[in-house]
Amino acid sequence: RMEGELPPLARPLLTNRDETTVGFADDWTPSHVKVALNLTLNAEFVPASANVRDLSSLPGAPTGCRAAVARVVALDDLIDKTALDWIREHLGVDIEDERRHGGAKPRESLWERRTADDALAEPTYGLRKESMDRLVRTMTHREGVEPTTRLDEFHARLQALYPDWIVCHMPADALRADDDDGAAEASEKPDDVDDAGGRFRCDAFVANAAVHGDEYRWHVDADPSSFPDSCAWVETYGDYVNGEPGKPLFVSAVVYANSVWDEDEWGGETHFVDADSGVGATVRPRPGRVVLMDQDVTHRVSPPTRAANGRARFSLVYKLVFFPRAGAAADASLWERGIARAEWGPPSPIGSAAKLAAIVNAAARARRTGGVKRDREEE
Repeated sequence: RMEGELPPLARPLLTNRDETTVGFADDWTPSHVKVALNLTLNAEFVPASANVRDLSSLPGAPTGCRAAVARVVALDDLIDKTALDWIREHLGVDIEDERRHGGAKPRESLWERRTADDALAEPTYGLRKESMDRLVRTMTHREGVEPTTRLDEFHARLQALYPDWIVCHMPADALRADDDDGAAEASEKPDDVDDAGGRFRCDAFVANAAVHGDEYRWHVDADPSSFPDSCAWVETYGDYVNGEPGKPLFVSAVVYANSVWDEDEWGGETHFVDADSGVGATVRPRPGRVVLMDQDVTHRVSPPTRAANGRARFSLVYKLVFFPRAGAAADASLWERGIARAEWGPPSPIGSAAKLAAIVNAAARARRTGGVKRDREEE
C-alpha cells in the first residue's frame, strides 16, 4: 500500500502493489513509451493565486492572472496486454471475432444507448448501468466486489510515468452538491449530462462503443471551476481553473480497446480543438493507444465511417486526478510540465498556445537584448 498520509479526497490507483516496485512485465520502463503526440492548446489568462511565470512584461497581461494552456499526449506501449485484455472482456470486445471479421457491434447484453456529450445530443452506446457499476466497483476496489489484480501493472506503469504526482481515481461523489442525496447515482439520464434541475453530473469512468451514424458533440470532461460550490471538492480545495499551481490536476486517460482497427478506412478518431483559433489535432484509435489530456480540453469523437460496416470503436475513459506529492507541491514547474515528461521535449503549441509561445519567446529575447524597441524596428 502507498505509504504516508494521502491528501484529502485522494483515491490512488495503486492499492495492491508497492509503488516503489521497479520490476515491470517485459522489463518495461517509462523510456519504452512512444510519444505519438505532445501538444498544448487553449491558451488564456485565468484567475490565479500563483503564476507559473512573471507575466508583467507580456502585452495585455492582466494582474492576478496566470497564462494557462491545456495539454494532450498520445502514448503507445504504455498499457500492458493483461490489463488491455481485462478491459476488452468487460467491454465485450471479442478478440477472436475481431481477428476473423475485423470487429462487431456492441453486445446488447452489455451496452445500451445511454451516453451523451451534452443535453442536446442523441444518446450513444454506453455500458448498461449494472455493467458499468460492476466495472467501477472492481476497478476502484469497492467493498462487496472482488478486486482484480490484472490492472495493477497498467496502474503501476501510469504512476511510474508521473513520479512527482499521486495518480488517483477522480472522486465523482465529491463533485456533486451536498444536497443530491445520491440521486445522481440512481439517475437513468445519459452519462455525464446535467439534469433539468441543473444538478452537476460527472462520472469517474465513461465507456464508449461508437458506431456509424452516431452523433458526438464538442465537450470538456470537467473543470474544477465548474463544480458546485457546496460539493466536498470545492469545500476542500476551493474554486480554481484546472492547472492552477499547487492544486490537484484533473486528467482524462482514454484507452482504445479494439484489437483490430483499420485506421485508413474506418474513422473513429478523437479530435481536439483550440477554441480561440478553431484549429485542432486528431488522434487515430490505434489499438492499445492511451491518450492523456487535461480534462478541460475541448474534444469529441468522430464516429466510424460506413466502411466500418457496423463495427464498434471501443474505448474506456479513466477520469483521474493528479495530486502533487508533498515534496513537489511548491514547484510551479510541475504544473508547467503537467502530463508531459521533460524527456519528451517541448510540446508542439497550436492556435492560441502558439501565439502565447511566440509572445513569451519575444519577451525573453527582449530581456536579453535590453528591450523590445529593436525588435519592433526590425519588424
